[in-house]
Amino acid sequence: MARRWMAAGGLIVALALLGGLVDARASGDDIQDVVVLDNESVQVVLLTFPPGSVAEQHVNPEPELGIILEGELTLITPNGREVLKPGAVRWLPPRTPHESRNEGATPVRMWALLLKRCN
Repeated sequence: MARRWMAAGGLIVALALLGGLVDARASGDDIQDVVVLDNESVQVVLLTFPPGSVAEQHVNPEPELGIILEGELTLITPNGREVLKPGAVRWLPPRTPHESRNEGATPVRMWALLLKRCN
């Protein structure tokens, strides 16, 4: 289910620069998702990004809230590029183009909450 919003636009093999060498390490298909709640109002997913993994640029029809638990996630939006560390929380309005990357050497774990409706 999370592939719908993580893989829109297709996922490709991530290329990471390590010591000046290009190393194909992990694709978006390697991102693990565990849906812990999915109802009419919200979807809550625990995501694990292996080192080198990339969720290519995509958009979600719903607003999204991300909470970083472990590792450092690089988030790229129209507002720029930022590295999110454990404890960081980011809000993405509906239809915000974004790409998520693990450019580090350790896995990234995060909660993603997709708000389908608020009433």
